[in-house]
Amino acid sequence: MTSPASQRFLISLSLAIHWGVTSSAALLAAPIDQSPPREPQSSLLELRFGATTIVVERKTINWISGYQKRPDQLTEPTITVPNNGSVFFTPPFEVPRCLEIGQVLLTYQTIEPTVRQPLFVDYTPMASEFRGISQLRPPSGRPILDLYQFEASDLKDFWGEQITFYREPPTINVKIQLTRDTHLRVPATAERCFFERGEATIRQLISFVTGKIKIMRSWERNP
Repeated sequence: MTSPASQRFLISLSLAIHWGVTSSAALLAAPIDQSPPREPQSSLLELRFGATTIVVERKTINWISGYQKRPDQLTEPTITVPNNGSVFFTPPFEVPRCLEIGQVLLTYQTIEPTVRQPLFVDYTPMASEFRGISQLRPPSGRPILDLYQFEASDLKDFWGEQITFYREPPTINVKIQLTRDTHLRVPATAERCFFERGEATIRQLISFVTGKIKIMRSWERNP
């Protein structure tokens, strides 16, 4: 005959075996997560301006219209820029200190070149005191805008026109249609320095942005 102590021991042993088997079965039955490990956020950000897609380092972008977070805090790999929306960035190369260029704007926008607009269509280039820069003037009277253009053959916009800029003291504004959907605006605040050294900086900016274009559909190319 089994003693009460022995009976209690056998009951405890039986329960231990039961729970051990049940736990093992539960572990075996539990689904195994076979999904790949989450990759760290890419340092690259794809920006879509209509038919033009530009891929840049997140750290080079300061701000994007409609987003409160900095680009390096966003998780999206791709951002579709809304119509008239802008991406703000600082030139990622050394700029002459005297130019005082702040943030540059790249906007999803299509703007007719200044020289084709009705107010300026009759303006003609005249030599200025600065090499490689002409002043655009009306046939008679005072110009309504202090307008200039670069004469270098490689400094042309999407429309095939020479790139223009205008003085609005204390600022000089350069506006360039790079593709049908992307418009670049460069504000500078030092006038004489821009006339003397701005051409090289504008050329670098154009090269930087166009070098980041990943996709430009056929209808985006020069007309």
